[in-house]
Amino acid sequence: MIVYFKKVSNLIMILGGVLGGIAAWFYLHGELLSTEHPTNVFIFALWIFAGVILFRVIASVYATRKLKELQAELYKDCKPQEFLEHFEALNAGIPHNLAEYAHGQNNISFAREALGDFDGAMDAIKDLKPQELRIHALTTTALIVNQKANLQILRKDFEAALFQIEDLYRIKEVAEKRAKMLADNLGQVIRLQEARIAAAKGDENTDIAYLEEEEKLSTNLIHKKEIALELAEYYLRTGQKENGVKKLKAVLENERGLYPETRARELLEHPEKYYVYQEVVRDDTGKEIGQQDADGFVVIRE
Repeated sequence: MIVYFKKVSNLIMILGGVLGGIAAWFYLHGELLSTEHPTNVFIFALWIFAGVILFRVIASVYATRKLKELQAELYKDCKPQEFLEHFEALNAGIPHNLAEYAHGQNNISFAREALGDFDGAMDAIKDLKPQELRIHALTTTALIVNQKANLQILRKDFEAALFQIEDLYRIKEVAEKRAKMLADNLGQVIRLQEARIAAAKGDENTDIAYLEEEEKLSTNLIHKKEIALELAEYYLRTGQKENGVKKLKAVLENERGLYPETRARELLEHPEKYYVYQEVVRDDTGKEIGQQDADGFVVIRE
């Protein structure tokens, strides 16, 4: 965490060294070069070193607390715009090959997502290569790939989302041998993302109970509203208007200026405008040439 507040942390450690030196001076009564006590210089240096180490711990506590305060703006207070204003430049200033940078960009992506800027959210993470990070590559890779899958689902690009989910499966296979807890978490993540895609497509086999459970148990208000909105659209497109309206009203509780609230308000006024999935149609070369509507008719793009 110190990497985010390096200048302040360095000043704190310098202060620790100075105070350690002052304490040693008084302890040794100023006799640093005494022939009677030749080890005094070593003791003096030891006190300085101890002061630096002690104050480094203090710097770490300070940095951790400050970072948690910033993250609370996004994940607890649900103020994505304020979070971006306070954190974006801070994260840009740390080395880009550190896991902290990737995690920070993921937070920035989530904040932009909360504001409905899905393209900006993807821009924040699209160039990240977690496998090249110095540490925590597996966990960080899973985090970034999952966020990319999430954004592709929000953008209704389910083909791209499924490619990301395939990567999550591969990461899970590696994690089964190296990080069992991560593998278990990825299993739940994959199940959630696949259920979201099925719901968006109006699949009758959608694991709707799992999505309901996800909304109920989520402690992240932004994510909770996103899932509630997707459930609302699922219910509307499957003819369960009463359930759909109930979910839309739940999204609008405790409003924070988030994109799911804007969409929920639109659907309450025009419930017939729920998203309808259209399957992509390709030619023999794989090039997209149109879309197939719900009735099976192919609309060819000119």
